[in-house]
Amino acid sequence: MIRAAILMLAAAAAASAAPTVDELVSDLRADDTRWNAIEAMDALGRLPEPPIDELERALHADDWQQRQIAATLRWRYIYPWSWLSEDDNLPAWRLVSTGTVTRRLLEVTVEGLRSDTLPRDREQDRYTPVSNAANGYRALVKNADAARDLLEAGLQSDDYQQQLLCALALGTAGVSASAERAAPILIPHLRDNDIPEDAKFAIFALYRFGDAVIPLLQTALADADEQQAEAIRLLLLNLREPPRTWADMEHRKDMHRITSVVHDPSITMIQDHFYWLYYLPRSQWLADRDEILQPTTPN
Repeated sequence: MIRAAILMLAAAAAASAAPTVDELVSDLRADDTRWNAIEAMDALGRLPEPPIDELERALHADDWQQRQIAATLRWRYIYPWSWLSEDDNLPAWRLVSTGTVTRRLLEVTVEGLRSDTLPRDREQDRYTPVSNAANGYRALVKNADAARDLLEAGLQSDDYQQQLLCALALGTAGVSASAERAAPILIPHLRDNDIPEDAKFAIFALYRFGDAVIPLLQTALADADEQQAEAIRLLLLNLREPPRTWADMEHRKDMHRITSVVHDPSITMIQDHFYWLYYLPRSQWLADRDEILQPTTPN
C-alpha cells in the first residue's frame, strides 16, 4: 500500500511538473534559452491530442520565430507522411492528416519564404530544424490556388528569395493565370550564372504555366545567352509538340546543358533540394535583376 501510494504521488508530481500546451507553444518564441524551441516542437508532437488550436493562435503571435515554427508544425500535421520516423511512441493522430489549411497558415507560410535565419542563424551560431522556405514552398505548391493572391503579392517583395519562390510555386502548380506576372522572374534564371540548380527549377515551373508563357519566352529569346536560348527552344518545342515516345525524350537530352540527370528537366522534376538558395544574391530584388543573373564564369 505504501509503495503504491508513493508511486501515485510520484506520478502526480511528474504530471504537475510537465509543461502545459500553452507553455510549450510559448517556448517556440525566440529567447535566450538554447534548444527549448526544438524540445517544445518534439513535445508538442507527442501530446495525446493534436495542439491545432494552440498552434493556430500562435500564427498570430508578434514573435516571428514562433509564427514560423507554428506554421511548420501545422504543415507537418497536415501532410505527415514526409515527416514520420520509425518511432513507436508517436500518438495515433500523428499517423493521419490532422488540421485544415487556413488563410492565416497560408499568410505565415508566404512570409517564411523570405531569406531569414531559419534553419541556421550564422551570426548566433544556432540551428533550428525548420526549413521554412523550402518546406513552405512545397506546401504552397499544393495549395497555390487558395494562396494565389498571396503568392502574386510576393512577386513584388523586396526580398529576392521570396519573390523567386513565389514565382516558382505559381509555375510549378500550373497557375497559368499568373504567368504574365511570374514568368519574367523565372526566365532570367535559365541563364548560365553562378547560382547552382536555379535553371532546373525555373524550366520546370515555366513549362507548367502552359501556353500562356509562350509570348514571354519568344521575347526573351532575342537577348538570351546560349544556355538560356537552348532552354527556351526546348520549352517552346515541348509546349507545341509534347514528347510522345522515348525517341522524343532521347532527342531532348541533347537540346540543353542544364543537367545530365534527366533527359528533359522541363518535364521531369529533379529532386528538390534547396541548398542553392544560399547562392542567391542577398540584396533586395532590384530593377537590374538581369545584370545580377548575367553569367560570370561557366558552370
